[in-house]
Amino acid sequence: MNARAGHDGSARLAGAVGNVTRALVAGLAAACVAPAAALDVRIEKTDGTVVAGVLEGIGPRELRLAAQPVLAVAAIRRVVVVAEGGADREPPPRVTVMGGAGLRLTGNDFLWQDGRAAILRDDGRIELPIDRVRTVAFGPVRGGDTEPAWLGALPEKPASDLVVVARQRDTEEPGFELVECAISAVEAEQVAVVLDEEPIRVNRGKVVGLHWLRATPGEAGGTAVEVGGGSLRGASVTWTPEALEIDGAVKLPGRLLRSIDYAAGRTVRLATLEPERKSVEPFFGGLTAAGRVGEFFAPRFLPAGAVAAGGLVVRPRTEIVWRVPADSRRFRARLAGPASGAGRVATVTIQADDREVFRSPAADRPAAEKEPAADLPIDVDVADARRLTITVDAAGGGPGGPVLFHDPVFEK
Repeated sequence: MNARAGHDGSARLAGAVGNVTRALVAGLAAACVAPAAALDVRIEKTDGTVVAGVLEGIGPRELRLAAQPVLAVAAIRRVVVVAEGGADREPPPRVTVMGGAGLRLTGNDFLWQDGRAAILRDDGRIELPIDRVRTVAFGPVRGGDTEPAWLGALPEKPASDLVVVARQRDTEEPGFELVECAISAVEAEQVAVVLDEEPIRVNRGKVVGLHWLRATPGEAGGTAVEVGGGSLRGASVTWTPEALEIDGAVKLPGRLLRSIDYAAGRTVRLATLEPERKSVEPFFGGLTAAGRVGEFFAPRFLPAGAVAAGGLVVRPRTEIVWRVPADSRRFRARLAGPASGAGRVATVTIQADDREVFRSPAADRPAAEKEPAADLPIDVDVADARRLTITVDAAGGGPGGPVLFHDPVFEK
């Protein structure tokens, strides 16, 4: 091959590479400006109706669907993104970020500098204020038995920030060490801390977790939002195809939205309200005065940790009256009756002021026709009511059995 032919070949190769490079750059640029994919959603309204369509936008007070009337957020219980067949599965996370208000988000990496934190994902970048971050776990954290052991070792009231450093395992010591310090930055390769007033940089490869000194979080409240790879709550939720924002502070790619539960931020749990009055009259007269026997028949809410925590257990015959919280629209619960059997049937009646709004299935039907123990939904209008009365009575000539109200709440 002569020199000129070689030069021409090199030129052609360079030109071809240049064309490919320009095509790749053009493709990447087009991808960057391409509009976000539309989301098909199902809207569950407070009146029980359901609307479906393509989501265009969500503001503080209104939700817009393509080619449909604007919906008031106040009239919406839940927004659910309708997943297409074979919806993508979340890959195992390399980092899990946890914080107050029910925040738990996953991604590929976590960075923090100058007050703003970021979670990097294949499908976009999540940004949030560092004061919303309490704990960061590096490595797969899926919940349950796969939680890293160091999470259980964190002190209930730490005296400072903590960096969790991995160390070589042996038969007696745990595979980590909690180092008290002040975390000042989290970079791609290092974690910057201040230890004994000296700035130190720790190799990220040795760090398995971070824990910031924060005020103890209270009970999670506000609108509940589920996203790809996690969940969080907030007082304000806005959405465009490009961005999902929580309280104007946490910003996520719009495509990550999975559901918005507005009802979660508008509920008053019955367990938090004192009854205005109640009366208990067991089938066997006089038992209410018999110490612990009386306690047995009294209505009670199941404690945290129970299978149906927050549920209300009521035995015949009991009548309880609650004052309806201001601005409440609905009372909702799920009713589970007693095990079937002679003399163990109970009926449930619910009144809004003097108006009966719910009655359990008729007690005089043959046992074979009775509904199984599956939950029976309760959803009643209390918008104009001042008081709600629940009455549980025995049926079938026996003492009756207990009934359980799962998650009884007033919704505003």
